[in-house]
Amino acid sequence: MKTIGILGGIASGKSAATEALRQLGAVIFDADKAGHQVLEMPEVKEQIRDRFSNDVFDEEGNVSRPKLARLVFGNADDHRQALADLEKISHPRIGALLEAARLHAMAEDAPAFVLDAPVMIKAGWIRHCDYVLFIDSSRAHRLQRALARKWTENEFDIREAAQEELEVKRNLADIVIPNNDDLSQLRAAIEAFWKRQVAPPPGHRGNPR
Repeated sequence: MKTIGILGGIASGKSAATEALRQLGAVIFDADKAGHQVLEMPEVKEQIRDRFSNDVFDEEGNVSRPKLARLVFGNADDHRQALADLEKISHPRIGALLEAARLHAMAEDAPAFVLDAPVMIKAGWIRHCDYVLFIDSSRAHRLQRALARKWTENEFDIREAAQEELEVKRNLADIVIPNNDDLSQLRAAIEAFWKRQVAPPPGHRGNPR
């Protein structure tokens, strides 16, 4: 089983690439969804309450992600410290879910396991990857997609600033896949990668990291 990491900027088309891989037979681990699960854990709620107070909880006692986001995303030192503190709480638990999902995929003899995690580098999960794909999209296209999601340009810039620089991600990638206008080209590039590295013809030897 090949483990494939997906990197890219905000709204670069990582989800579209992930869906193309799913359709080819890969098992997907969505770290954002896993993060939602983690925020529902009682012990995580307790630690978040201790660190951020009751102000980040809604009336039903659940963590309000928008309220939490306002504290952890920003350019001030307080924002950066708050994000670091949140990651100390959440990353180990997301990592445990990741490892359990990867072992399950191996037991099911899946051809590939895809790690879709914006914090893959920071959390050290990139070490699991045989291949890393960088979905390359211009800022104009990415911003257009973000605005369609009802983000503001300022929110887009703040979220992007909280991640590694694009060139850092690009330099860690084995393959760069363009994604600007035509999703069919993205899917074709994903399919070519799959045929070459995940499901090669008999007698062909791939080139894992």
